[in-house]
Amino acid sequence: MPKLDPPPQPSRRALLGALALAPLLAAGPAFASFPDRPIRLVVAYAAGGTGDLVGRLVGEQLSARLGVPVVVENQGGAGGAIAARAVARAAPDGTTLLLAGNAIFAILPHMTQVGFDPVRDFSTVANISESQRLLAVRPTLPVNTLAELVEYGKRNPGKLNYGSSGIGSTLHVMTEMFRREAGFEAVHIPFRGSAPAVQAMLGGDIDFLIDTVVIQHVQQGRLRGLAAVGDRRLPQLPQIPTLAEQGFPNVRTSGWQALMGPAGMPPEIVATLARHVEAMLQEPAFLDRLGRIGVVPSFRSPSQLAEDLAEDTRQFGAIIRSAGISAE
Repeated sequence: MPKLDPPPQPSRRALLGALALAPLLAAGPAFASFPDRPIRLVVAYAAGGTGDLVGRLVGEQLSARLGVPVVVENQGGAGGAIAARAVARAAPDGTTLLLAGNAIFAILPHMTQVGFDPVRDFSTVANISESQRLLAVRPTLPVNTLAELVEYGKRNPGKLNYGSSGIGSTLHVMTEMFRREAGFEAVHIPFRGSAPAVQAMLGGDIDFLIDTVVIQHVQQGRLRGLAAVGDRRLPQLPQIPTLAEQGFPNVRTSGWQALMGPAGMPPEIVATLARHVEAMLQEPAFLDRLGRIGVVPSFRSPSQLAEDLAEDTRQFGAIIRSAGISAE
């Protein structure tokens, strides 16, 4: 019988290539075919609000980019916990996503039982936007600068009051953070939303307020703006310095909206979604539509968002425990 030659041995390069592909092949076709069916985008707010509008704009963009329907599903209630629980329990295959703000993750779990862990139960995908906020005072309050407000508060302990959109709201905790950092006493007066709070200040019933809705009233001269709240000055009021510029760099007062998914989402799917979010936030037409609803675009990568979420959770939690804030 003739002797057969041995089969050719694969080259070292071919072996290394096969080893590199092995994890993706073992994972099945999910990565290569993502998405192969409609995506459910759960929005943690009722229809019609700013959060809902952001969710619908993002869903529209993702659908066009990914080539599959993105179905927006509003699940408001319980401060956003209902929506967050639904997504935390979904399959981590990228077809169920959550659009929500940092209050749901960084504030709510410190005040009540929410049924999820804000860090452990979610995959961070991408940050989408920041809220524009301003610290304003009633025009009859005898202060013209942030330094004067702090000094007035120290000279008149307990005489100042501030409003918010409710006990335990982002605005409540943010203002409490600033007040404690500044070192003066003030009485918190909660309202059922931002609109009645700003009306109370226009009527002289409260002294100061951190919110978005005060911006237009400062522009029109009805209220006095003292500090932009966030990392940068407001484009509508560039003459007003930020809290950080005025000596309060440690006050984290950002309110963000982000895209999240269930814990355990494959990194390849997270990277695909994040890449599309980053791209859409560079499109002038999309940015214009966000601007028309008062939203400032702000992209953060999955790792950056995870770091910010952990830090917000730690810092807001410390303030809530120190101030004894609880859901009522």
